[in-house]
Amino acid sequence: MKKMSIIFLFFIIFIPKVMAKEQLLENAKNGILVEVSTGEIIYEKNKDEKVSIASLTKMMTQLIILEKIEDGSIKWNDIVTASSNASGMGGTQIWLSTGEKMTVKDLFKGMSIVSANDAVVAIRKS
Repeated sequence: MKKMSIIFLFFIIFIPKVMAKEQLLENAKNGILVEVSTGEIIYEKNKDEKVSIASLTKMMTQLIILEKIEDGSIKWNDIVTASSNASGMGGTQIWLSTGEKMTVKDLFKGMSIVSANDAVVAIRKS
């Protein structure tokens, strides 16, 4: 009975983890999951493949926006008008139209929630 319990626990604990790893990043081109405290790589998918730094650019833009909000040079309710360059961005977007007006706050939400390229370009040009 004890041996059966151990085998049962093994399947309950170990098998779901193996199955979950296969499903991690299923739709992503690459990624890595690391245990923070040990640095152990738990799962990887094409971890050495070079990719663009789009997300880093968005995070830096967000940092700059927050700093400008803090120093008072812009406000959350300031209006930004989308350029044709912003509205023509590919990838993930909030589908801004040329000339569309949106607040800094709403564009910031678009960058944060949707990772919208058009929102980043619109706000960087304002």
